[in-house]
Amino acid sequence: MKTTFAKTFTYYIIMIIVSFFLLSLGFTEIYRGYFYNEQKDELLNQAMKISDVYNASYISDKFDTDAFYSEINVLDKYMDYSFFVTDKNLRIITRSKDIAVHTDNVIDKFYGYNDVAEGHIQWLQGNIGDLYSNNRYILCFPITHKTNVEAIAFVSVPLTALSKNINRVYIIIAFFLALAAILGFVTIYWAVSEFVMPLKRLNIAANHISRGNFDERIEVTDNIDDEMSELYRSFNLMAENLESLEERRREVVSNISHDLRSPITSIRGFLQAMLDGTISEDKYRHYLEIIYNETGRLNQLSDSILQLNMIGNVSEQLEKTVFNINAVISDLLDLMKVRSIPKGLELKTNFSRDVLMVNADEDKVKRIIINLVDNAIKFTEKGSVTVSSYKSNHKVYISVKDTGIGLTEEECARVFERFYKADTSRGMDKSGSGLGLAIVHEFIKAHEQDIEVKSVKGEGTEFIFTLDPAQK
Repeated sequence: MKTTFAKTFTYYIIMIIVSFFLLSLGFTEIYRGYFYNEQKDELLNQAMKISDVYNASYISDKFDTDAFYSEINVLDKYMDYSFFVTDKNLRIITRSKDIAVHTDNVIDKFYGYNDVAEGHIQWLQGNIGDLYSNNRYILCFPITHKTNVEAIAFVSVPLTALSKNINRVYIIIAFFLALAAILGFVTIYWAVSEFVMPLKRLNIAANHISRGNFDERIEVTDNIDDEMSELYRSFNLMAENLESLEERRREVVSNISHDLRSPITSIRGFLQAMLDGTISEDKYRHYLEIIYNETGRLNQLSDSILQLNMIGNVSEQLEKTVFNINAVISDLLDLMKVRSIPKGLELKTNFSRDVLMVNADEDKVKRIIINLVDNAIKFTEKGSVTVSSYKSNHKVYISVKDTGIGLTEEECARVFERFYKADTSRGMDKSGSGLGLAIVHEFIKAHEQDIEVKSVKGEGTEFIFTLDPAQK
């Protein structure tokens, strides 16, 4: 039994069979006791009738033998049981017609005779005096007259008759036990199938997923809303997420390959040209500067990848302090003007108040602002980049807004993914690694804060993130 289905099915079948077997034994014993009690009541009733006939045969304190025989013969016609009557000394004085023995015969004393002679009822199983051709269930009933035991009535029924009735009950119970077992087999097979087969389908789908087939799905019936359907839906959602992650992984690999290939190809090409003499020695310095800049791109890319991998547990590495976010923004914009001046861009601030204190990791907040402003300058050809701050609903909001090329809705949804570049042709973003905004998102998440992007294609983009204000 290697499968869950076989194990579960076997356990339930064994449990059902054992349960029905025990119930059958219980009901059989109950019926057996009830049947024997019924037989006892019938035998006792017949014995009392014989006793009544015996006592009715006394006329003026004198026993009328002829009247007794006459009444007993009438009673024998309507009785379904064998009987015979003896006096106190066990001499047979009358009998039913089915007993082939003469009267006046004396039977041997039997077990319990003394108790019967003293007026107590006795029940026996067997054959008294070999009067019967088979063993019987016998009632020994003392017949009393004026408190004296004068005779004994023996009323009996064949044990085979009792056994036949009991066996008939056994057959009926065995039939219903077999029927119940068959119905139980079918029902349990269906129930276990309903429980195990969905797990089997889930296992098959999981095996497909494990082999990289992330497009595998399990069909879910819309009008069923049980636990298994919920599990299927969760599995399908997981498969969709894995498929999405696999697509992103392939895209990341493609992006990394592109970002690595471009500078490596340039470096290799320039070095090959210098070695084979295509580039004259008087131009070496120019091309060596290009090679140096390309190695800088490679170094920046590797640093970004390493940093992104190191910030998985950045929330545990935060060194929060209280500082004036407006002063930090002003200082950073002064440093970044060297990037905006060649493009003629204006870096502006818009503060709701001069001093706005926050509680955060200052170094990481600086990196967030630098990345957002640097990204805004990179994709803005004319106009301005404005950094704003204000406080609302117990939160400090920082906004970086540009007048650049803007983003589509699809690009906004993916802009924080690692290595994602909205400028897929790399026309404007030749030096970027596609990790800047991913790092921003990780730092914001480490602070347990929120960031959102608003953009209109062709009009500009705005990034808004929150920080905790300093407690007074």
